[in-house]
Amino acid sequence: MYQKVLFYLKKHENFPYIIILYALLIIISPAIFKILDHKFQKIFSLNRYINIIDFFYLGIFSFWYLKKDKLKIKFSKNLILLIAYLLLARLSILFSIGEIHHRAYYDLFRASLLIFVLIGFFTDTFQKHKKIVIKTILTLFFTFALFQTIIAILQFVLQKPLGFTFLNEPFFFHNLGGSCKISIAENAQFFLKYLPSQNNLFLRAHGTFIHPNVLSGFLNVSSLLTLYFIHKSKNKIFSLFLLLQVIALILTFSRAGLASFVISSFCFFILMLYKKYRVKKMFLYFLVIILSLGVFGSKQLLERGFLGSYFQSKDAATMNKQGDQTRESLKNASINMIKTHPYFGVGFRNFLIKRNEYSHVGVQRAYVHNIYLLIAAESGLISLLIFLMLIFFTIYEAFRYSLKPISITTVCIILSFLLIGFFDHYPISSNFGRMVLFSLICFLNYFNELSKPLSYSQKAFLYQ
Repeated sequence: MYQKVLFYLKKHENFPYIIILYALLIIISPAIFKILDHKFQKIFSLNRYINIIDFFYLGIFSFWYLKKDKLKIKFSKNLILLIAYLLLARLSILFSIGEIHHRAYYDLFRASLLIFVLIGFFTDTFQKHKKIVIKTILTLFFTFALFQTIIAILQFVLQKPLGFTFLNEPFFFHNLGGSCKISIAENAQFFLKYLPSQNNLFLRAHGTFIHPNVLSGFLNVSSLLTLYFIHKSKNKIFSLFLLLQVIALILTFSRAGLASFVISSFCFFILMLYKKYRVKKMFLYFLVIILSLGVFGSKQLLERGFLGSYFQSKDAATMNKQGDQTRESLKNASINMIKTHPYFGVGFRNFLIKRNEYSHVGVQRAYVHNIYLLIAAESGLISLLIFLMLIFFTIYEAFRYSLKPISITTVCIILSFLLIGFFDHYPISSNFGRMVLFSLICFLNYFNELSKPLSYSQKAFLYQ
């Protein structure tokens, strides 16, 4: 792969340096914005009413209006919905009452960069060099995914961090909070008795992510992409990689992550068979992996609570019950927020600092573990409706125009994150989750536009 990239660079003297600069801008601009925003607030102290991000939005629309003919960018329905979603998040801060979270504007700016991601797919530069750009990104992604998979497995086996602190690997030990550990009954241990546990408590695999659940979300993305490449390339290395990824996914002991992966994977095979792609042998291999690992780790998974508390030991059931109580209190607080502020919510990124105001009991410092309640609580029901419309129209158009293997894979990854969103918050609350979810929506939107009869993208690039 790297040799192909080098060959391409030698062959094409006019290599798209603009793409490199574009990627660097996306990476470093949040840090630049953070510095500018700090200076702006220090000098003007206008906070909720006027912020530097407002000038950022004004600059985007002014630039587009002046250069729209040259840029050849059409404001499609999905782009308008994405912009509306971000503007409502900004309005939620304007209409919020009381303190503003100090990272609200910073996170909103990072989310706003998704506009450039969506627009970037329709630029001339991307169209001319999309093959090498996509291959390079996928090579880097799978290298990182392999690294995370190996780290996760070794972390669980050794029950300690591996020393990758420069990559933000959590410095976790057995004094960590309950959500990062699992309790395994003695009669359910098997090989676990050889691992250095503490009172039958085991640390879940983290990788270099802040929490095991976030790692499980990443492994969902990489595993579904691996299914696509098993179908496309027929290379056995991807089959081995899938086995390792599923093992790592199980070792996160994320109930939502594992369940959403199984459901979205079956959807992948159903859609592939529906479109008459040959995946029967591949499906049998996948089924063998899932059933074999499921049977081998069945006692551990049951102890984790995959089928409820009936099959759990007393200690594991107690640990799960404490987590469920926390989730319930957060859910009740979010519902109270929605009832009190149904239109614009309590303010983007304000759930954390306002949660106790909407609860009769003390609530743990965490987001509500449901992205739909979180969006409605922070930005209002209108924002939630726009978010759902964006998802619906993008997937609907994929089924109508572009249901090919890559589109099917993208749809299934989005589905996986939407399912996780019923039980966790990171697909929306974290920058990782937002970038993955919305970037995939933008990517799928690009394929939809490309596949529409006489679509804008076809008209723009057909005769180049």
